[in-house]
Amino acid sequence: MQIPPKLKARDEVIIIAPARKVDKKLLSFSLQLLQKWELVPLLSNNVMAEIGIFSGSKKLRHQDFQDALDHPSAKAIWCFRGGYGTTQIIEGINPASFLKNPKWIIGFSDITNFHCFSNIILHTASLHATMPINIQSNTTSTLNSLKNFLMNRKISYKIKSNKLNILGEVEGSLIGGNLSVLCATLGTNYQPEFENKILFIEDIDEYYYKIDRMIWQLKYAGVFHQISGLIIGHFTNLKDNSISFGMSLEEIILEKLNEFNFPVIFDFPAGHENENLAIPFGMKLKLEAKDEYVKLYA
Repeated sequence: MQIPPKLKARDEVIIIAPARKVDKKLLSFSLQLLQKWELVPLLSNNVMAEIGIFSGSKKLRHQDFQDALDHPSAKAIWCFRGGYGTTQIIEGINPASFLKNPKWIIGFSDITNFHCFSNIILHTASLHATMPINIQSNTTSTLNSLKNFLMNRKISYKIKSNKLNILGEVEGSLIGGNLSVLCATLGTNYQPEFENKILFIEDIDEYYYKIDRMIWQLKYAGVFHQISGLIIGHFTNLKDNSISFGMSLEEIILEKLNEFNFPVIFDFPAGHENENLAIPFGMKLKLEAKDEYVKLYA
């Protein structure tokens, strides 16, 4: 697995919009933030394009992604937002130039497709982190986590332990992302390699029964037989039917794990909330789950 280099002052970061369309005000705010960090923001050629809900046609978005991967001097690719659209544009991407000049691909949610593409096809680590559409409402610790990782490649988090956590210690490469997108990759060329990995999952606006179905899908696909740890991030705005599903998120997940023996962490602050700590996929990390605290660090 390639690990892209750390960023330094005056390095370039190219912003692309591979899915839903851009908010101009939030784009301007993100440019100011990068400049504050002494980085040089660049925009993809078609970042302001619009077709329906999308930031341009599939062809334009595909070309912008390819151009960003090929960019000779940019050190990172920051996706403006998710929504839906990345699955439409990864087919036919040529990795040759990127492999000679690897960059951090940054984002979350629908950008999970890019994380899988980067980790599996490009064999390069990527960064699950906030995006320009979110930064105006993100916590200071969220923005600091992004900056600190990009500039120093440091990760060291300590959070309070959930009483339902399954305790233990493990070391392994972190993979995953949005649960819905991740499940859609199963059986495809972009399915992550799960063997001895620490799996991270998060999601938003899903019904409890759909979460239950996707967790069963992971089990039936053999994912839990292979991973060495499980981290559950934010599951935001979960929905129920008029007749309640009758199980909490924790119950839904733990029910499928009775036969396994690996650490399971709830409430990790990453996903669709203002607190969304940056975590690298494809890098080896250490996970410690104790009675009082959880640590995730390199």
